[in-house]
Amino acid sequence: MTGPVQAQYQAVEAAVQAAYTAFIRHTQTCAPCRTEGADCEAAAALRQAWRDARAAVAA
Repeated sequence: MTGPVQAQYQAVEAAVQAAYTAFIRHTQTCAPCRTEGADCEAAAALRQAWRDARAAVAA
């Protein structure tokens, strides 16, 4: 890949990584996520954003 195609691919991959990082950071700092072992509402929204970003890559 070169040029615009590679740039677009890298931008999409960066979005996926950013969404995943946001989800992981939240679950590491959120007491209910850590103690209950289940996602809180914010974590669920971040997880869905990550899934949506991954789906965009697969499409």
